[in-house]
Amino acid sequence: MDAQLSPFSLRHEWTIKWQENDRVHENAMNWNGKIEDELLPALASVGVISSLQLKNLFFNGDNRKISKLCSTGKLIRHTLIRNKMEIPIFTLGPTSVEMMKDRMSITDWRDFTISDILQRLIFFQLMTKFKRDDQKVSIIPSVKPFVAAFIRNNKKFHVLIERGNTQEIIHTLKFYSPRERFIFIKENVNHGQELNEFLINCKVRMTTDNDLDKPFDEMFYIYTNGEWLLEKNTEDRITTIETSNAER
Repeated sequence: MDAQLSPFSLRHEWTIKWQENDRVHENAMNWNGKIEDELLPALASVGVISSLQLKNLFFNGDNRKISKLCSTGKLIRHTLIRNKMEIPIFTLGPTSVEMMKDRMSITDWRDFTISDILQRLIFFQLMTKFKRDDQKVSIIPSVKPFVAAFIRNNKKFHVLIERGNTQEIIHTLKFYSPRERFIFIKENVNHGQELNEFLINCKVRMTTDNDLDKPFDEMFYIYTNGEWLLEKNTEDRITTIETSNAER
């Protein structure tokens, strides 16, 4: 296996083991502080998150809080298997769904494919990047083919992720050119070349799985003269997240 292969690549062997839980804990149907106020709507918008992302983004590494949310039906633990490695992932549980059903639309995870799951885990990798850099973001819903969106400094960015869904994205972009800014994440720069012609007139910044670990000014590309160029090396340079009031 390629040593540089992304951990979120479809070239791995993937299996998902979903767990069902229909029990609503009526005595737990309350909002317990800021963490749940942020976590539950974010997960309702996106659908699924890994245990490591959950701990890093919302619980500062505290596993006990995750266990408590599972025991009260606010979260359900499932198992994603990459090759032979088990990865705990979590969705909203029946208690949370009952709490939120009249508050907002909830992403249904039951029909997620491996591609759907990976897109959402990559989305939360991007959110983890903001967390590591002490940047505050709010996660909000978006529309297909975008996974979700986020708000940073009162600016909204949709997030589009290519992971075995190239034809779905092309089908959408043929008939609809997004007017709002979005971030496009690919496995590597060479993936999804057939999408490029549909992105020419979009306000888009591209990054890759591995680039998510780099500093912000080294992780984004823009599409210029028929190729993706590292943004900081172009005349069209914008510090993407911070100053995206510009045209692109």
